[in-house]
Amino acid sequence: MSQAETTSGPRILRPIVRPIKQFLTRAEPHVKAFEWTWTTAILAAFGLITFLLVVAIILPSAWLYFAEGKLDWKGPTDLEALLNDPLGPELRLQIRDAIAMGLTTGPIITLLVVAAAMQNWRKKLRGGDATRPTGGYR
Repeated sequence: MSQAETTSGPRILRPIVRPIKQFLTRAEPHVKAFEWTWTTAILAAFGLITFLLVVAIILPSAWLYFAEGKLDWKGPTDLEALLNDPLGPELRLQIRDAIAMGLTTGPIITLLVVAAAMQNWRKKLRGGDATRPTGGYR
């Protein structure tokens, strides 16, 4: 391990970054050689839809049931609370709704970012450039 490797970055992130770099180094040949077929595309689409159904729909719903049942964070929605009492400090309900929105949108945004990053990574591994050419005939 070089001196630059041991001193770069925050110390708290080093145990996390090192295994990720090792995983990416081992995964590079597989990503470089991977080709889509109809079967793999359909299975990947089925897996993504299942992932989104579970994580972006069922998980927030379960959170709301848990927050209202076990934590007793019941009450009107943000709009109803705003109309009834504009200055009311219903912070628990706002936190509940913010967590539910994060659980709903987080997986979708994560999926889009990971897909874009993997496309650019695959292009770089195959010797291409990660940026797309603009203008002219392609």
